Amino acid sequence: MPTTGQPVPPDAEIIFRDFLLSKTGVTDIVGTRIATNLPREAEMPFLVFQRTGGVLIRPTSQVHIQSAVLPCIAFAGQWGGDATKSTPDYGTAMNLANEIIRVCFNSENEYVETDITNTRAKIYGFDIISMPTRVQEISTGLGRYDFGIAMIYRAV
Repeated sequence: MPTTGQPVPPDAEIIFRDFLLSKTGVTDIVGTRIATNLPREAEMPFLVFQRTGGVLIRPTSQVHIQSAVLPCIAFAGQWGGDATKSTPDYGTAMNLANEIIRVCFNSENEYVETDITNTRAKIYGFDIISMPTRVQEISTGLGRYDFGIAMIYRAV
């Protein structure tokens, strides 16, 4: 089997988080509270996402370009907030989801360099897989919207 000099793209979760942290519209809402799990008693709002798969864009190509599927959950609510609301803060959760969709929809050909692995990636763009869906969080009382993003990227 022939080999190429094309490196495998770095971890999509690290690249996506660093991309979002570079967007003022996102950090104005959520700060740095973006992770792959929701910590116990986390300050709100909070974005949770995980890579759930993806595909090679052109499996026979010499360039290793992936589309990484990233389901996202935008949380907002009473945890860590001022506790003045007796109901979930769906408005803030929806604003966070919409801002992430906006920056992803309007982004293409951006470069991200990770602090953790010191590797670079080129993000060609994003596909919006699913728009925000409101989810009742009865056990936590949090406002929650689920949505899906696919990030098309490669190592550089």
